[in-house]
Amino acid sequence: MPQENSQKDLEIPSIPETDLQADGVVQTPPTDESTVTVAAPTVESASDAPAAKPADGTDAADAPVPDAWDQLGLSEDVLAVVKSQGYEKATPVQARSIPLALDGRDLIASAQTGTGKTASFVLPMVERFKGREGTYGLVLAPTREIAQQIEETIRTFGGPMGVRSAVLIGGVDMRLDTQALATYPQIIVATPGRLCDHLERGNIWLEFIEVVVLDEADRMLDMGFSTQINRVFDDLPQNRQTMLFSATFPPPVEKLARKILHEPERIMVGRTNASATTIEQRLVQVREDGKSSALRKLLSEVQGSTIIFTRSKDLAKKVFLNVHRMGFHEVTYISSDRAQNQREEALSDFKKGVHRILVATDVAARGLHIEGVAHVINYDLPMVAEDYVHRIGRTGRAGASGLATSLVTSHRKDREILKEIERLIKRAIPVIQVGSSRSDEQGSEAVPAESNVDLAPSAIEAVKDVAPKVKVLPKPLARVAAIEAPVVRESKPVVNDLERKVAAELASLGPRRSLRSTVFPVD
Repeated sequence: MPQENSQKDLEIPSIPETDLQADGVVQTPPTDESTVTVAAPTVESASDAPAAKPADGTDAADAPVPDAWDQLGLSEDVLAVVKSQGYEKATPVQARSIPLALDGRDLIASAQTGTGKTASFVLPMVERFKGREGTYGLVLAPTREIAQQIEETIRTFGGPMGVRSAVLIGGVDMRLDTQALATYPQIIVATPGRLCDHLERGNIWLEFIEVVVLDEADRMLDMGFSTQINRVFDDLPQNRQTMLFSATFPPPVEKLARKILHEPERIMVGRTNASATTIEQRLVQVREDGKSSALRKLLSEVQGSTIIFTRSKDLAKKVFLNVHRMGFHEVTYISSDRAQNQREEALSDFKKGVHRILVATDVAARGLHIEGVAHVINYDLPMVAEDYVHRIGRTGRAGASGLATSLVTSHRKDREILKEIERLIKRAIPVIQVGSSRSDEQGSEAVPAESNVDLAPSAIEAVKDVAPKVKVLPKPLARVAAIEAPVVRESKPVVNDLERKVAAELASLGPRRSLRSTVFPVD
């Protein structure tokens, strides 16, 4: 649809690049091969696209949501492909997005991770471009892995319809890109840096693009791709459909949307920063030098496929080697400093079950669809609270149950980011002891694992009997008391007979036991 707003100078705030910005770096020298350009379309307008449902002016957020595929406006042949893949019902974001996309509307779609956003834009593009020759669609993705995942989805749904695609990502010989472009694919999937490299070399033009999709737009801005996005939109035609998909919607993405979208429909499904309710979340409080021991126990306890997240690529490799030395030989890892073919092989083997354990930086936390991940372990917490939601979103997908465990130290940075995470997800994450299946209902302010003690049965019964009546308990009794109330830390002297009795019990267990107190609000 016509775009009245100017695409010049989008003024997207530049954000410092992370170690994942590898796709923005030219990794191969220019070739002497002939320039490859995108073929001009053989269809004069988008009127040849299948008829879409008429718009009734209803706000997308308030409209009824059908979950039957045959109610979304897709043609019979596309529906046959969808059903052949075993998809029985559309997810809420798919049900809201697909009819509007088929109608040519600009979209802003935001939903929890793992809710099927990719098919929300791939299916309308397949519907629109089937039977046509020339390149009409462009999808931008933040990382190589997400770009490949999108291209795989296009092949799944578009291949039977004759819709071809090409993926342009860093770490691949440029000559292979030009060969792919020479086939005139209907859809190009690219990382911003690699696409800009082709634009600068004159290998591609975008004058005939009809549909543009920005997937994981928040991640692209986080990674510092604002300059490349500006460059791409400078070359795109004004008369186009633009769809922006994102798991979160911070102010920089709002600003980008105002610049590149024309009267967009806004689709918000669920609370976008929320973690899936199917994921059991828990904390293990450890010293920094105790992480390896805790990790070994966690990997032994949960036998299913596991992703271990680290903050940096250097630590990812160290953890990978450490896990291998522990005797868990079915482990692999991905990070931005691995060659592209190594990253592809590691992901492929993990998906196939060749490797049970994958160690990764946040390169794998967004957009990747890996079925059946049983356990996500945060070896260390992410730098940004929102990334916690995306990390743990690799498990508990599509309604399945999942488990997420985070190793947390007493360091100030860990305490601060944990508070931000719990504020974001609007809940306290329970603390467990490694080797225990029972969560501590006190939340993240509960007693550290090293402060727990074994008490005589009589002392435990006394604690449970008296605890609801008092406000001050020694910290080692927090888990025994199991009071379901917010916890406020405060140091107090031992002031009642129960505590004197317990103090004597603790003293008999050794001199290192602490009698620091915890205040429990009592109604």
